[in-house]
Amino acid sequence: MFFIPGWLIAILTFPGVIAHEIGHRLFADWAKVPVYKVCYFRVGNPAGYVIHGPVNNLKSSFLISVGPLIVNTLLCAVITFSAVFPLYILEAEQYSWVFILLIWVGFSIGMHAFPSNEDMENLVNNVKSAKQGGALLLAAKFFAGLLRLANALRVIWFDAIYAFGVTMLLPWLFGFF
Repeated sequence: MFFIPGWLIAILTFPGVIAHEIGHRLFADWAKVPVYKVCYFRVGNPAGYVIHGPVNNLKSSFLISVGPLIVNTLLCAVITFSAVFPLYILEAEQYSWVFILLIWVGFSIGMHAFPSNEDMENLVNNVKSAKQGGALLLAAKFFAGLLRLANALRVIWFDAIYAFGVTMLLPWLFGFF
């Protein structure tokens, strides 16, 4: 296995970083949570961020935390499907630059679908501060644990595997495979 620095991956997949932060911002706006600062992309760690005010309910906290998972997964599926559609429906014989561009943008977006560990920590802390225990706290910790595991598995390119799976989902559902 070979190592590619995170800053280089962020540069090569910058549409995904931008969509990830848009996911956070979109759900913060929908929840009427004030957003103080947004950085959609930069070369550094983190590659992007959204700083927002306090969240007043658990539903909003959950949606803001997992916004990128929702937004990036949907965008990845739609953009990559529009790229592979001509190959399977129209049986195009050659790839065009548009196909390559759409696959790159869609795949890049899919690779940045997972919320960060900090996003999951914020969600668990919001559940705890709302003095919610029992099943809700357990569910939040379980979900956060799954996403932390997905982030840890990035060292074996799990984010790329996820993007590939999302890319293949719509063609498979429509019976192209």
